[in-house]
Amino acid sequence: MLASTVALTGCSRSAPDPVAEVPAFVVDAPSVTLVESGTDPRLLQFDDSDDSQPWQTEVRVLGGIDQSVQATDTVDEQAPAGGDVNRTSLPLSVTAQPAPAPGEGENDVARRIDFTVGSGSDSDLGIGQDVATAEGFLMSWRADASGRVDTLKLFAPPESSSTGRQIVESSLLAATSTNVVFPTEPVGVGGSWTVTSRITGEASMRRTTTYTVTGIDGDTVTLDISVDERPTQQEVTIDNEVAGELNGASLRVDATSTTSEGEITVDLRHPLPVAGAVKATTRVIYAGPRPETRVVQDITSAVEYGG
Repeated sequence: MLASTVALTGCSRSAPDPVAEVPAFVVDAPSVTLVESGTDPRLLQFDDSDDSQPWQTEVRVLGGIDQSVQATDTVDEQAPAGGDVNRTSLPLSVTAQPAPAPGEGENDVARRIDFTVGSGSDSDLGIGQDVATAEGFLMSWRADASGRVDTLKLFAPPESSSTGRQIVESSLLAATSTNVVFPTEPVGVGGSWTVTSRITGEASMRRTTTYTVTGIDGDTVTLDISVDERPTQQEVTIDNEVAGELNGASLRVDATSTTSEGEITVDLRHPLPVAGAVKATTRVIYAGPRPETRVVQDITSAVEYGG
């Protein structure tokens, strides 16, 4: 029944809305600040809601955490460039339309974007079998023309495994939280702006992304991207027997740094970047009860766009 509904979603707006009864979750509004206007500035906005034909693309979401205890006098505060990660690949069928009248918990916005997940995979072959069970997973955004997502809905296929649902949902939320949001002011080549938002996952972070326009050609915008992340909690308590003598200890953030790289291509006629990637590794150094040691945590994340 769900497979039939998903197929209809991609080809007919008169079909029943498969997420009509799904609760809408409010997305934290990011802070967007223009830094430089650039040359020949223009207002950059998505214009994707007139194309009712499904757009086929893919996102690949990578993530991993490495943690160690190191001698205080040997700790390097600079985050490394990358780390060991798992990669989840999700084919997406994407449709856009003008947003209908808001329902319960929703606001009046310009666009509705619907995503249907195809047969996904994972670099961990065991997990990949679970990811594949979530084929047909649905996500729906209500968003404004700047790219800011106001609310979203998620609907997993009943036959999907709990592990598959969890991985696909977290991957879709990662792609949502890193999506491009343009400033409300005009911006041109050489112009830049920052977007600050809260990123949740294995570690909760406040992320500031700096976008710099490197090219504009009609509806195509190329962007260089740098990322800075900071933990939202400055003190944590370890509750894990695997931690040994550190179990139960309180740790405070002693230092953080982020190493990042990113370049993406945005087609304003599509809601996601059509090519490129954003990658970041954030090193968080915690001080605990023993002054001679530090707990070093490296959190690596990336989103790659395009088939």
